[in-house]
Amino acid sequence: MKRALAVFSVLAVLGFSGFAIGTFSGEWDTNIHVLGTSGLSLDYTKLILNYTDFGWTFTSISKFGSSGYDYQKFGATGAFGPFTVKGNMWFDPVNVAYMASDLSTTMDFAGLSLGLTARHWSGGYWTCGSSSEYPYGPDDAWYPDTNPCCNTNPQTGLQYILTAKVDPISIKLRFADCCTGTAFQDLLVDVTGIGLCCGISLNSELYFTKAGFNYVQFSGINIPLCCGVSLDLAVQFGVDYKAIYVTPKFAGLGEGCFTVYAVPDISGIDQYGKATGTISWLGIDVKAWAIECKLGDCNYVKFVTALDPGWYNLNVEDVFGTDEFEYAELGFCGAGCCGGKYTVDLSVFFVNTTGTNLFGISRIAADMSIPVMSNFAVNVSFSTPNTLDIGWTFTF
Repeated sequence: MKRALAVFSVLAVLGFSGFAIGTFSGEWDTNIHVLGTSGLSLDYTKLILNYTDFGWTFTSISKFGSSGYDYQKFGATGAFGPFTVKGNMWFDPVNVAYMASDLSTTMDFAGLSLGLTARHWSGGYWTCGSSSEYPYGPDDAWYPDTNPCCNTNPQTGLQYILTAKVDPISIKLRFADCCTGTAFQDLLVDVTGIGLCCGISLNSELYFTKAGFNYVQFSGINIPLCCGVSLDLAVQFGVDYKAIYVTPKFAGLGEGCFTVYAVPDISGIDQYGKATGTISWLGIDVKAWAIECKLGDCNYVKFVTALDPGWYNLNVEDVFGTDEFEYAELGFCGAGCCGGKYTVDLSVFFVNTTGTNLFGISRIAADMSIPVMSNFAVNVSFSTPNTLDIGWTFTF
């Protein structure tokens, strides 16, 4: 089996070269931990090979991680007349096993868009539980929803997805087969831009599952308050409940290089935006601010202060470590010696505790991308006290 998989991989990525009529392209991307808690170790390396001919592109993706050969993926994309076709297949090279596959086709005609997708997966390779868990890693995330066969053993299944869209209506219909026969899974109907009056328009969403009617939701109502603060309202009607969701929005303050990150301070709603009582606006809660000055076409200096570093990490950029609340960053770039453009970002982080390092500096970090050739760049990432990553990106 291992020999057969190896032969198939070679033929898939190299077998077309004998015809000498198509074109090859690809990318080799690698990152290595040189210093850190794990010492010298491989973070990941990924090889992408593409062969294009007669309007079709055949792709092979091989990814290795710290634990070994993560997966092997083969894909094809092309067209048959008015139909766009895309297919993928994943293999587990370590256990020499088939993981999953999908095949989808779409067609656009006179404003009408139709689509059909078929998915199949083998037991255990589509993680049940959190929708953020994927069987193939973030770069090959397959399904942004949960496994419909989580309650079966083995968790092998087949899913069909039918889509149709003609403005302003879109429909998504799904069927699932968990080795017990194909059955209806759910139906989602979206209608956008339903005109009401005074320039107000609504969006509606109707959702059915195998168990029956689930909910209907109306959204898109925006209520301006003042000072750039507004509220988006949504009302959801379930079988035995009605829920109101309120999403505060803050347009921002300042101009040019000064940015304020803030959220309206509103009582009466929970963390999911659902109304829990009388809604009252208490003011504006400033979370962070940033000053960024451009020094040239690609050179800049930036200062960020976060009053709530956790919020900033979650909503803007994940940069602050324990007790860190502020950083200064200097970035510059220029033409490489052999083509391409080099980039350098240098950052100094500060903590809000006393008695630590000089000026409260917690660490210094740097990210660099240096082109060695027009299609080959070396990437270096460094952070004190002992973190150093070295990698490269080679395109061809």
